[in-house]
Amino acid sequence: MASTVKTKDQGPRQRLMAAADLFYSEGIRAVGINRVLEEAQAPIMSLYRIFGSKEGLVEEFLLDKDKRVRVMFEREIERMATTPKERVLAMFDVLGQLIVKADYRGCTFINVAVEMADPDHPFVGIAVAHKDFVREAFSRYLTEAGLRETEPLATQLLMLVDGVFVSAQMRSDNEQTARQGRMAAEVLMDAALAAESAGSPGE
Repeated sequence: MASTVKTKDQGPRQRLMAAADLFYSEGIRAVGINRVLEEAQAPIMSLYRIFGSKEGLVEEFLLDKDKRVRVMFEREIERMATTPKERVLAMFDVLGQLIVKADYRGCTFINVAVEMADPDHPFVGIAVAHKDFVREAFSRYLTEAGLRETEPLATQLLMLVDGVFVSAQMRSDNEQTARQGRMAAEVLMDAALAAESAGSPGE
């Protein structure tokens, strides 16, 4: 069930965007446009006028989710962490907050990529861009921590994040899943920093 809150002062765009949460909770292909219109209490002409089509609404939903998640992660990480290493690990702390929520249905962007099953689909392009943002954030924090070569570690950390997302859909102990991901990230980061430090005198 979508966590849609309708108020009288919401316009059709806001109501349609709120109803688009059904795409996350139930799947893009599973939710027909009539279901969205009913949830939004909006006429079909509003959909066509504002978004052009169901696909236009899905695209806007994904872009809006991408923007909101980026802002939320950056805000929470800055609140939780004061050092670059802490910022890397805080990514997993924030992730842990997400996956224990009652309405958690997996990572929106992994779900979209799996459902579309086409790397060239525009929706998958949005998903890839979102994951690139996460990888680049890891790379930035690793650089600030003193690591000169941030690849492949940044990609490995992204893979850990995605693994936590998927594992949390399959298991009930989501807090433990997030902790294990955080522990693995710390081991990988410490090993990379130690290896680079050990190689420095011989350069």
